[in-house]
Amino acid sequence: MEFALFCTRVNFLAFLLALSSPCKFIQSPMDFGPLKLLQTTNTASLDFGRIYFNTPSAVLRPQSPEEISVLLSLLSASSFCEATVAARGAGHSINGQAQALNGIVVEMDSLPSSIKIHRSADRTFGPSYADVSGGTLWVELLKETLRVGLTPRSWTDYLYLSIGGTLSNGGISGQTFKYGPQISNVIQLDVVTGSGELVTCSPSKSSDLFFAVLGGLGQFGIITSARILLQEAPHKVKWVRAFYDDFETFTKDQELLVVSMRDKVDYVEGFIVLNEGSLHSSSFAFPANMSSIFPQLFQQNTSSNIHYYCIEFAIYDQHDKKGFINVGQVLEEISNKMSFMSSLVSSVEVPYFDFLNRVNIEEVNLRRIGLWDVAHPWLNMFVPKAGITKFRDLMLQTISASPTFEGPILLYPILKDKWNSNSSAVLPDSEDNVVYIVGMLRSANPNTCSQQCLENLLQQNHQIAKTAIDPGMGIGGKQYLPHYTQEEQWRAHFGGKWQRFLARKSDFDPQNILAPGQAIFKRKYSRSRSKGSSNVLSSQ
Repeated sequence: MEFALFCTRVNFLAFLLALSSPCKFIQSPMDFGPLKLLQTTNTASLDFGRIYFNTPSAVLRPQSPEEISVLLSLLSASSFCEATVAARGAGHSINGQAQALNGIVVEMDSLPSSIKIHRSADRTFGPSYADVSGGTLWVELLKETLRVGLTPRSWTDYLYLSIGGTLSNGGISGQTFKYGPQISNVIQLDVVTGSGELVTCSPSKSSDLFFAVLGGLGQFGIITSARILLQEAPHKVKWVRAFYDDFETFTKDQELLVVSMRDKVDYVEGFIVLNEGSLHSSSFAFPANMSSIFPQLFQQNTSSNIHYYCIEFAIYDQHDKKGFINVGQVLEEISNKMSFMSSLVSSVEVPYFDFLNRVNIEEVNLRRIGLWDVAHPWLNMFVPKAGITKFRDLMLQTISASPTFEGPILLYPILKDKWNSNSSAVLPDSEDNVVYIVGMLRSANPNTCSQQCLENLLQQNHQIAKTAIDPGMGIGGKQYLPHYTQEEQWRAHFGGKWQRFLARKSDFDPQNILAPGQAIFKRKYSRSRSKGSSNVLSSQ
């Protein structure tokens, strides 16, 4: 322990001993060959959720994928080191998934940012794509591709996330129903496995690793580069919001858009309007004047039992095979088939970049009122079409005791056939192709929510998820971005994919070094340890 405190240059043995010691902090930078392991930084134990604060023993800020390879090769070769490794992108995890208690955090933003765009003149010779480093933010990729009139197809709502981070989870937003999640729009990856091997993989080359890493929660490798599919970028977007006072009509119209009219609409989301405050907070990014909608929704209806719903959809102003799309004509065709409240619809035309970057406006506002750098007890669920009404009822009943709910509740459909079943990501086991994503994106205002309040919110999330997942409740839900600590929970989460998940872990990270913050596997550090012993963490 004392050795780790004063050592500034160590050989491999001393390095492993330092990481295996009970000391959490390495006070000085450590050189080991090409590696420089730094003392713990504040960001390494901090994420957007601000619920877990697991301090690592060291931080690696690599200048190349080879440095990550060296680190993982050395750790996997050790028969006694207990150190684990977590890759940290933009730090937007909610439950400490990118943290590594007493381990090493690899800060991916230190990799040299690289974006190389290949524009295909003819799709018969292949698609357009971008090769981009794993620590690069999606907003940076968007800016570069727009310079040449191209854009990725699938997005998250928030663009200030890393490429590798979202591909390790799924990457969903309002375009998912049309193009699939972000993991369905990547055609090649460069990965450093848990054993330190540098591998270029694709659906046709080292395909098992390729599909394992996509949606694999960081368990099989660290993504250092990705090849992202691109398409022609539109210039303008017609952005529409339509309101409902009936949940069944609301979901019926959402399904109309994503199933019957998927060729005409490019983005579909929706949200529940709990109260006037929730509508105000969700309207900062929408540039149209919403003031006329507030009194119609809330001054005429004072009953707390009445909830409103909003469908948000967009039509891109771009070319089709016959020329420019007539956005006004398409909007009229779509609107004539919908059943929203006729006086409660608003539309606006915005630049494509501004539309995709809309949550940044929300961020600016939340920072202004002090609700960005606070705890975020979020819950994200996949819910089959057949169970969405029961889930809505469960959710509203559970949070009804929280009239000061702060944050949006997103609710919109995606299509299962847009997801590749070979990836590690899991969706609910349901026959229907339509699955809803529900995001309860709460902020715990420190001025009104104490530590006990935060714990109560987390308990509410736990109760909602537990009930929605229970086979006997008839909802059939599945968590997105799950946080479990027990083997049976992870086994139930992966269901029929669990055995494949275990086999892939054995192949690509046999010492269970990677992503300890997910709390799935316990680190193996003894060569003599039996392969038949349990390798799943039973408690955090």
